[in-house]
Amino acid sequence: MDDRPLFGPFARKGSYSRVQVFDHLFADDRFTALYQEIAILPEVDELMLYRRYLQKEDRVLVHGNFSATLFNTLCAEGYDLYLVESELTRIAGIADPYLHRVYGLSNEVVDVMGSHAFNKIILPGTTIARYSRGELLLFFRNIRHLLATDGQLLISIHNADYLRQNVQPIASRRMEDCTLFYGQKVDRDRLIFNTYLKSASDEKVGYVVEHLYETDTLFEFAKLSRYRGRTLYAGKSISILEFDKIG
Repeated sequence: MDDRPLFGPFARKGSYSRVQVFDHLFADDRFTALYQEIAILPEVDELMLYRRYLQKEDRVLVHGNFSATLFNTLCAEGYDLYLVESELTRIAGIADPYLHRVYGLSNEVVDVMGSHAFNKIILPGTTIARYSRGELLLFFRNIRHLLATDGQLLISIHNADYLRQNVQPIASRRMEDCTLFYGQKVDRDRLIFNTYLKSASDEKVGYVVEHLYETDTLFEFAKLSRYRGRTLYAGKSISILEFDKIG
């Protein structure tokens, strides 16, 4: 129990035998819905961003956590989008006509679409944040085979300093038949998200740990992985970066 990243009242709740503790936050769809809502930074209108950035003749792979509503809307408008997402709770809202575009693993995409099949890969900030430094460098190198020779990465990254200064104090939210309490804590270069769920039938605690990155680190990793990058947008809470595949 001591090595679980729970803090304050979440640690106390997690010590009770009646409370289930999930080290995999997305095991409960109510935790998933809350986390996706809290993770959104409203500084950028994502729908407008992708409408302006993507071309309908591009074949685009979204890798990781992505709004089902956004995915449905862009597909319906004629964008050629595909999604890699291993968590079933995160794709629950994908419309039936587009479910065939969703894959659980990168290898499944290659098996069906072949190597070098995509003009662009979108990496949301929550995808980047799930990897430690060594894992992220390896990830950048491994996804090269998914991109066409002149392919590009589009990365949104939450600004680390903003998150350090604006961690969410403990708050609560009513959802369906339960109450959810949640909070965030910065531990060096990690952002720890804790949540506690209470309903008439159960009590649960969950957590997720994200790694905080500066844009300079991503440029460094991209260079080591044979990409050439630039900043498309530098805002208060989020930055958007673009990387060209080299060779």
